[in-house]
Amino acid sequence: MSINPYGDRLFAEFYTCNDPDVAARLAQERLADDFVDHSPVFGATPDKAGFTRSVSFINSAFRQDYHVERMIEQGDTVVAIWSANGEHVGQFMHVAPTGARFRLKGITAYALRDGRITAHWEQFDVLAILMALGIVPPLGG
Repeated sequence: MSINPYGDRLFAEFYTCNDPDVAARLAQERLADDFVDHSPVFGATPDKAGFTRSVSFINSAFRQDYHVERMIEQGDTVVAIWSANGEHVGQFMHVAPTGARFRLKGITAYALRDGRITAHWEQFDVLAILMALGIVPPLGG
């Protein structure tokens, strides 16, 4: 029996809703009050409020199409290996929208308790975003 009531939406919905307000609402609904983010990004705090701000920020800066390629479940943890196509549509750090497109790959893990997310771990290709936006020059060139 699965502990994940959301299927692949557990991973994809935070990022493919492409609406900062919807992303923030989903985080508030799905994260436990004692949630811990073990890999906060873009200066976020490692708590529920920080993750909520982070997914909202990502949805305001990028339009994404996120695909779960494989999902693995063990005990209280669900892991997704995923890829995403993205487009830069809003302010990201100091860069105004460019329309640049990029492809990412990553791995995300959530711990769940009673259908709520209690912890988050994630690694993804941040360099692909930075190169697509011209923040970092292309490698080898």
